Amino acid sequence: MKHTITCQCEHPFEVEIPDEVNLDQNPNAIEELCNGSFLTIVCPSCDSPLKPEFPLIIDWPSRNLHLQVLPEFDRGAFYRGQTKHADQAEVVIGYPEAADRIIVIKEGLEPIIIEALKYYLLLKADETNPEAEATAWFVGKQGDYLEFHVHGLRNEEVAVSRIPYSVYTKTREEYRKNPDAEPFKSIKSGAYTSVQNLLRPELD
Repeated sequence: MKHTITCQCEHPFEVEIPDEVNLDQNPNAIEELCNGSFLTIVCPSCDSPLKPEFPLIIDWPSRNLHLQVLPEFDRGAFYRGQTKHADQAEVVIGYPEAADRIIVIKEGLEPIIIEALKYYLLLKADETNPEAEATAWFVGKQGDYLEFHVHGLRNEEVAVSRIPYSVYTKTREEYRKNPDAEPFKSIKSGAYTSVQNLLRPELD
């Protein structure tokens, strides 16, 4: 679908943005999503790289994944129930969250367990710096460890946290024994499974 984008240099131009990507048919998109280069567009006037966000369906049939990506600026409307998403689709909000989810699925892990581990990391981050607005992102599996990056604790610094895989399996066992326990119950809200459900602001 064609969209008109206006660069920071105030130059408007049209680009073709796909509505849907199939990762089995386009495996290069997996790496592009994971490294953040997916749908990076260069302004023809000033050569600035732009990363606009538009609604996107990501299908990965071989991994049984059907993902609806909503733009970050739709987050408030989603919380208010004012957005629509595809039937039977999981929801993520923003391309960084989409990339995070793709890495989780690529590593053969369960999203709700990874989101629970992020929650525990953010609790520790809050103890370290209560004033910080930290975010946690899954980077991948490194041997017997799961690597997360925590942003926002200090300006222009990223804290690297490596959690033993045994902690993942223990958390998964806790979830399977009692999926209605916290934080699992609050992490999953309808089609949206994210630690952000525990951080959502109060909306009028």
